[in-house]
Amino acid sequence: MCTNQYINRCRLNKDQQGFVLVLALVLLTVLTLIGVSSMNSASIEVKSAANAQQHQIAFNAVSSTIEYAISDDVTKGGGAPLLNFQTNSSAVQPVLTHTVANASNLQASLAYVGCLPGAPGSSLEDGKGFGYNLYTLTATGTNASGSAASQQIQGVRNLAAACTN
Repeated sequence: MCTNQYINRCRLNKDQQGFVLVLALVLLTVLTLIGVSSMNSASIEVKSAANAQQHQIAFNAVSSTIEYAISDDVTKGGGAPLLNFQTNSSAVQPVLTHTVANASNLQASLAYVGCLPGAPGSSLEDGKGFGYNLYTLTATGTNASGSAASQQIQGVRNLAAACTN
Protein backbone atom coordinates (compact mmCIF):
# COMPACT_ATOMS: atom_id res chain seq x y z
CA MET A 1 0.00 0.00 0.00
CA CYS A 2 1.38 3.34 -0.99
CA THR A 3 0.99 6.39 1.21
CA ASN A 4 1.74 9.96 0.22
CA GLN A 5 5.09 9.79 1.85
CA TYR A 6 6.20 6.71 -0.16
CA ILE A 7 4.27 7.38 -3.39
CA ASN A 8 7.41 8.06 -5.48
CA ARG A 9 9.12 4.90 -4.23
CA CYS A 10 5.97 2.87 -4.93
CA ARG A 11 5.81 4.17 -8.52
CA LEU A 12 9.43 3.19 -9.10
CA ASN A 13 8.79 -0.37 -7.91
CA LYS A 14 5.75 -0.76 -10.18
CA ASP A 15 7.72 0.45 -13.22
CA GLN A 16 10.47 -2.14 -12.59
CA GLN A 17 8.29 -5.18 -12.03
CA GLY A 18 9.18 -8.02 -14.49
CA PHE A 19 12.43 -6.48 -15.69
CA VAL A 20 14.57 -9.09 -13.93
CA LEU A 21 12.50 -11.86 -15.51
CA VAL A 22 12.99 -10.42 -19.02
CA LEU A 23 16.72 -9.95 -18.38
CA ALA A 24 17.06 -13.53 -17.11
CA LEU A 25 15.23 -14.89 -20.18
CA VAL A 26 17.46 -12.93 -22.56
CA LEU A 27 20.63 -14.15 -20.81
CA LEU A 28 19.34 -17.73 -20.80
CA THR A 29 18.63 -17.53 -24.55
CA VAL A 30 22.11 -16.16 -25.28
CA LEU A 31 23.78 -18.88 -23.20
CA THR A 32 21.68 -21.56 -24.91
CA LEU A 33 22.72 -20.31 -28.36
CA ILE A 34 26.38 -20.33 -27.34
CA GLY A 35 26.04 -23.89 -26.05
CA VAL A 36 24.30 -25.15 -29.19
CA SER A 37 26.88 -23.54 -31.50
CA SER A 38 29.71 -25.05 -29.44
CA MET A 39 28.15 -28.50 -29.73
CA ASN A 40 27.78 -28.12 -33.51
CA SER A 41 31.40 -27.01 -33.81
CA ALA A 42 32.62 -29.95 -31.73
CA SER A 43 30.55 -32.36 -33.82
CA ILE A 44 32.04 -31.03 -37.05
CA GLU A 45 35.57 -31.33 -35.62
CA VAL A 46 34.96 -34.96 -34.63
CA LYS A 47 33.69 -35.80 -38.13
CA SER A 48 36.67 -34.02 -39.68
CA ALA A 49 39.13 -35.93 -37.51
CA ALA A 50 37.47 -39.26 -38.38
CA ASN A 51 37.58 -38.40 -42.09
CA ALA A 52 41.27 -37.48 -41.88
CA GLN A 53 41.97 -40.75 -40.09
CA GLN A 54 40.25 -42.78 -42.84
CA HIS A 55 42.22 -40.95 -45.54
CA GLN A 56 45.44 -41.61 -43.62
CA ILE A 57 44.60 -45.33 -43.47
CA ALA A 58 44.08 -45.43 -47.25
CA PHE A 59 47.27 -43.43 -47.88
CA ASN A 60 49.38 -45.70 -45.65
CA ALA A 61 47.93 -48.84 -47.23
CA VAL A 62 48.81 -47.62 -50.73
CA SER A 63 52.31 -46.64 -49.56
CA SER A 64 52.69 -50.15 -48.17
CA THR A 65 51.62 -51.58 -51.52
CA ILE A 66 54.29 -49.54 -53.32
CA GLU A 67 56.98 -50.72 -50.91
CA TYR A 68 55.78 -54.31 -51.28
CA ALA A 69 55.83 -54.04 -55.09
CA ILE A 70 59.44 -52.87 -55.25
CA SER A 71 60.68 -55.28 -52.57
CA ASP A 72 61.81 -58.87 -52.88
CA ASP A 73 58.92 -60.01 -50.68
CA VAL A 74 56.75 -60.54 -53.76
CA THR A 75 58.85 -63.46 -54.96
CA LYS A 76 59.49 -64.80 -51.45
CA GLY A 77 55.73 -65.12 -50.96
CA GLY A 78 55.48 -67.26 -54.09
CA GLY A 79 54.10 -64.49 -56.29
CA ALA A 80 55.42 -63.41 -59.64
CA PRO A 81 57.72 -60.40 -59.37
CA LEU A 82 56.05 -57.18 -60.37
CA LEU A 83 59.28 -55.61 -61.57
CA ASN A 84 61.00 -57.37 -64.41
CA PHE A 85 64.30 -55.52 -64.19
CA GLN A 86 65.27 -56.31 -67.76
CA THR A 87 62.00 -55.21 -69.32
CA ASN A 88 62.53 -52.48 -71.85
CA SER A 89 59.21 -52.40 -73.61
CA SER A 90 55.99 -50.61 -72.96
CA ALA A 91 54.07 -53.89 -72.97
CA VAL A 92 51.42 -54.14 -70.29
CA GLN A 93 52.87 -55.46 -67.05
CA PRO A 94 50.87 -57.64 -64.65
CA VAL A 95 48.85 -55.92 -61.93
CA LEU A 96 49.90 -56.77 -58.40
CA THR A 97 47.21 -57.08 -55.74
CA HIS A 98 48.11 -56.68 -52.11
CA THR A 99 46.32 -57.22 -48.80
CA VAL A 100 46.66 -54.95 -45.78
CA ALA A 101 44.47 -54.77 -42.67
CA ASN A 102 41.77 -52.05 -42.78
CA ALA A 103 42.20 -51.55 -46.53
CA SER A 104 40.81 -52.99 -49.75
CA ASN A 105 41.25 -52.87 -53.52
CA LEU A 106 45.02 -52.44 -53.25
CA GLN A 107 46.66 -52.72 -56.65
CA ALA A 108 49.97 -51.73 -58.19
CA SER A 109 50.84 -51.51 -61.86
CA LEU A 110 54.13 -50.87 -63.59
CA ALA A 111 54.87 -48.95 -66.78
CA TYR A 112 58.25 -48.85 -68.49
CA VAL A 113 59.40 -45.27 -69.14
CA GLY A 114 62.83 -45.65 -70.70
CA CYS A 115 66.46 -46.45 -70.23
CA LEU A 116 69.15 -44.13 -68.92
CA PRO A 117 72.59 -45.17 -70.24
CA GLY A 118 75.85 -44.74 -68.39
CA ALA A 119 75.41 -45.89 -64.83
CA PRO A 120 78.22 -44.69 -62.56
CA GLY A 121 81.11 -47.14 -62.48
CA SER A 122 80.29 -48.70 -65.83
CA SER A 123 82.31 -48.63 -69.03
CA LEU A 124 83.45 -45.24 -70.19
CA GLU A 125 82.64 -46.05 -73.79
CA ASP A 126 79.48 -44.35 -74.86
CA GLY A 127 76.55 -46.76 -75.19
CA LYS A 128 78.31 -49.65 -73.50
CA GLY A 129 78.12 -50.90 -69.97
CA PHE A 130 75.27 -50.79 -67.52
CA GLY A 131 72.30 -48.46 -67.56
CA TYR A 132 69.13 -47.82 -65.65
CA ASN A 133 65.66 -48.98 -66.59
CA LEU A 134 63.15 -46.35 -65.51
CA TYR A 135 59.58 -47.24 -64.52
CA THR A 136 56.48 -45.56 -63.21
CA LEU A 137 54.80 -47.51 -60.43
CA THR A 138 51.15 -46.58 -59.83
CA ALA A 139 49.35 -47.88 -56.75
CA THR A 140 45.71 -47.37 -55.78
CA GLY A 141 43.51 -48.48 -52.91
CA THR A 142 40.79 -47.59 -50.45
CA ASN A 143 40.15 -47.99 -46.76
CA ALA A 144 38.09 -51.00 -45.66
CA SER A 145 34.75 -49.17 -45.90
CA GLY A 146 35.58 -47.60 -49.27
CA SER A 147 34.96 -44.07 -47.96
CA ALA A 148 38.51 -42.86 -48.64
CA ALA A 149 40.72 -43.58 -51.63
CA SER A 150 44.36 -42.94 -52.44
CA GLN A 151 46.45 -43.09 -55.60
CA GLN A 152 50.20 -42.71 -55.53
CA ILE A 153 52.72 -42.71 -58.34
CA GLN A 154 56.40 -43.36 -57.77
CA GLY A 155 59.34 -43.50 -60.11
CA VAL A 156 61.56 -46.58 -59.88
CA ARG A 157 65.09 -46.86 -61.23
CA ASN A 158 66.79 -50.24 -61.52
CA LEU A 159 70.25 -51.16 -62.67
CA ALA A 160 69.99 -53.06 -65.94
CA ALA A 161 72.04 -54.31 -68.84
CA ALA A 162 73.08 -51.82 -71.46
CA CYS A 163 70.30 -49.80 -73.03
CA THR A 164 69.23 -51.22 -76.35
CA ASN A 165 66.70 -48.61 -77.42
